[in-house]
Amino acid sequence: MDQAESLRRMLAPRTTRRIAVLASERGAGATTVALGLSHALAMQGERVLLVDEDANARATRLSGARPVGTLADVHAGRLSLEAAAGVSPQGVLSVVPAGRPVPGAALPTAATNDFRSVLVDAGLDADGALSPLAGAAHNVLVVMRPELASITAAYACIKRLHHLYAWRQFHLIVNLAASEATVQAILRNLARTASQYLGVEVLCAGWLPADPLVARAAQLGRCVVEAFPAAPATAALRRSAGGIGAWPLRADAAAPAAAPAMA
Repeated sequence: MDQAESLRRMLAPRTTRRIAVLASERGAGATTVALGLSHALAMQGERVLLVDEDANARATRLSGARPVGTLADVHAGRLSLEAAAGVSPQGVLSVVPAGRPVPGAALPTAATNDFRSVLVDAGLDADGALSPLAGAAHNVLVVMRPELASITAAYACIKRLHHLYAWRQFHLIVNLAASEATVQAILRNLARTASQYLGVEVLCAGWLPADPLVARAAQLGRCVVEAFPAAPATAALRRSAGGIGAWPLRADAAAPAAAPAMA
């Protein structure tokens, strides 16, 4: 499967796909998904950059990368992206924390052209808005849990981002799910509600089982995809990564022109 996917990606039109990954609510597992998908894509032969917007840089730590700078340094022209980013010990994934960009500084549009995929472990500001980098993504992936509070929060997140950015399509991953049937039932109801009241499309990007090896990998300071290749969560993340190439690119996604204002 991976060989066929790698071949398809090599033959596909060359586009740097930007994906914003965010949690429906705190603790939903966005960092697990963003880091896991980044590793899975890199293992399929892509050049992948993970931008870590978390204030505690958790994804950066779990990746094992050792960046020497931040995206703020790139925005300000102090470092090139290649110089600022760190590479995971396996040499397959580049990671850069966001830092604190200077307002008004621009990220050169060619800065990410050497990467096939740029994933943003996205944070929200006090008003619920994304950074300009995440807000200019081709795709937005919302991570949620199969609980009523998380389902409600996911709908509220979709509604807020639709109003802020006029996005019409959202991909969802359900974390800590008991079964595919549970996931399908949740997403079917959420998709129907979002279509009826917001006029947006909600698509299933996959689901992760409740896998204790995810927590064990975090205790070891590693990503589950890299630490436990045969783990159920790893298999799920690899399946989701394999479908990303078929996601439609948002046509009006502009390159980020201004530096994000992040905590």
